[in-house]
Amino acid sequence: MPVLGLFALGRFVIRIIRLLWRKEEIRGLLVITLGVFFLGTWFYHQFEPTITTWGDAYYFTVITLTTIGYGDFSPTIPLTKFFTTIYVFIGLGIIAGLIGLVGEAVIEDANQRREAGANK
Repeated sequence: MPVLGLFALGRFVIRIIRLLWRKEEIRGLLVITLGVFFLGTWFYHQFEPTITTWGDAYYFTVITLTTIGYGDFSPTIPLTKFFTTIYVFIGLGIIAGLIGLVGEAVIEDANQRREAGANK
């Protein structure tokens, strides 16, 4: 039974990704988001002394931009503290915009599927 649930979830995620990729404004924001995550990961790996692996750098980037902030990593030198303050403001706007567009697309898809089902 759990395998079927994972399969259904996987199909849903793939359908949503295809839907999102067809929309030009979302596709552009997805590319920008990936670039922002790459920039943060690279920067923290290069300049933050407490982050020694690419995995930790990526993890810290995601935790920072989603404002979760577990506290297991934090900027320790002035350069990374300054970068983080700017990075959070820029990244939050990008992430919020992406979440909004994804939400709109998911709702639009659900409405279209419901209308298609009602018209049968």
